[in-house]
Amino acid sequence: MNDFGEFLFKLRKENGMTQAELAQALGVTNKAVSKWETGEAMPETALLLPISRIFGVSVDELLDGKRSENADAGFEQQSIKDRIFTRGKGDSETLHEKICGAVCAAVIFCGVTVYFLLGILGGLWTPYWVIIPVSALFCGVIGILFDVFNAKKRETKLARGENPYTGAICGILILVCTITYLLLGAFLNLWHPLWIIIVAGAFACGLVATVGEIIKYKRKGGGR
Repeated sequence: MNDFGEFLFKLRKENGMTQAELAQALGVTNKAVSKWETGEAMPETALLLPISRIFGVSVDELLDGKRSENADAGFEQQSIKDRIFTRGKGDSETLHEKICGAVCAAVIFCGVTVYFLLGILGGLWTPYWVIIPVSALFCGVIGILFDVFNAKKRETKLARGENPYTGAICGILILVCTITYLLLGAFLNLWHPLWIIIVAGAFACGLVATVGEIIKYKRKGGGR
């Protein structure tokens, strides 16, 4: 057991919490908490701030494995460190969201522009109206992909024993099926026979989600 593990164990006992209760509060497994306390592993960086807030200590104190001798100074250190930690995380997520928003806005703008140009210059209003909903749906795909490649979110989900790709796969499947259906319906007038694409997409999503839950169950040791 290292300093961090001993301190975490002490804090948990002082607050009358079980490993299961702490694990539930953080969205991780009991086994993960046990490994932290025995020194076999350390929590993900994204979990340090939530742990410190649960027990009312600073991130510095948590990492040092002891309370600060000067409570006021310790609190000041906590405020500074936590603000830096939170701000850094917030800035990263804000930049991530801004890039994603900019890309989606560009896609929508291009879609609408192309639609009006085709309509005004070529009189192709009827079949090409599909460009606008397809652009919006494509933005959904972009948003999902940006979320999948967000390292912090992916690490947090992995720490919770979740598959970070299950939801993304399901979302992309539904969106791709819908886009395909709209394009084939608008340009080839195959609305009636190809509605089955949506049903097939939903069925595939259910299958992916089920497999994801089975994998999650096995990783947790069969629910032990």
